[in-house]
Amino acid sequence: MAGRKHKIVGGVTMPESPKYKNWKVVTEADFVSLFIKTWFAYISTLRVMFPEAQNRRGDGKYINAYKSYYKKDGRKQVIVDDKIMHSIETLYREGRKIIMSQYPEYYFWDFYHVNEDFEYTFKDIPPDKSECLIVGLKMNRNRGTKWSFIISGFVRFWGTHYKVDYKGNVQFQYNISEILNSSADYIKENPSISEQDYLSWILQKISEEVTHSLVQSFKSYYEQSNDGTRQKTKIGELEKKAIWMIWSVFNLNGKDDSNKSKEEMERSRNTYEIIQQLPISYFQYHMDVDIQPQDRVLSSSEEEWFKKLYEKRNQNSIFWFLSFVYRLRNALFHEIIDPLNEEWQIVFKNAYLVLKEIVDLNIQIIDEKKKS
Repeated sequence: MAGRKHKIVGGVTMPESPKYKNWKVVTEADFVSLFIKTWFAYISTLRVMFPEAQNRRGDGKYINAYKSYYKKDGRKQVIVDDKIMHSIETLYREGRKIIMSQYPEYYFWDFYHVNEDFEYTFKDIPPDKSECLIVGLKMNRNRGTKWSFIISGFVRFWGTHYKVDYKGNVQFQYNISEILNSSADYIKENPSISEQDYLSWILQKISEEVTHSLVQSFKSYYEQSNDGTRQKTKIGELEKKAIWMIWSVFNLNGKDDSNKSKEEMERSRNTYEIIQQLPISYFQYHMDVDIQPQDRVLSSSEEEWFKKLYEKRNQNSIFWFLSFVYRLRNALFHEIIDPLNEEWQIVFKNAYLVLKEIVDLNIQIIDEKKKS
């Protein structure tokens, strides 16, 4: 073509890229170097702020020290304005897309976590103690392993049914780690799955296995029944009720905050959130759809609840960012990414913009301490 310069590559004549496009590539690629420089500035501030976290093996202890500080005091100082929130949302959206398509084995650990504080107890004990039922569930992390989580549970019952006494203490447990790890294969098969469907799938798988463990543990109580029919019937009713209570916990775990009833809003999240998405459930979905429902009039207590939810979203966004950006740093330093890839350029650009705000704040905090 006239007026267009060409170059020979491997014996094939190809048009040269215009200079403005080359400069554009350089500026976009520079966000990677800006991120690296800002990362070292970030770690430098953490070394001053948390000297007790010094460790020659890496930056992990400094990161954990800052995350602990952020949970306690830092969240009050970090102002998450619309600009920062926009960068975090863009980082989340693009990062989620890349991880799902290229590194599905990291997807759960980058965007979700197991709630180690989960503990649920249901009690039905009438004054006359005629038909008593207690159901409990709790999350335990296996000591000595990094990602081994066990849900332990119990069902206690006692009472009299048609003048036949019954009593039992059923213990059961299930290690959910295998399901968490298998989610990578599920994502490979469903690369465009939504947040809602992914969480629904993983909760369904866990609830099925927990229920199976409970049913298996109940078998011995049927076998131990004295006369048979009446006692077995009552034990069967209690088993079904316990299963229903457990399923109700998993169902609430997967429910969107905007669809919760007032009673569900008032419940502690640690009583039903077994798997938690960070920053909040269905974070990407609510970038476009408001968390607070617009189709009904809210009570003052509901409005206050949603106000706190917005605050939680903003604070948790930074907390999620602190974890994700560290994993991003590891990916970059181990050269497992392509810094010139357009998607990665967007990721590093927005990671840099947020990290720079944190570095500037850390420097301000350090300077203020020096003056005092």
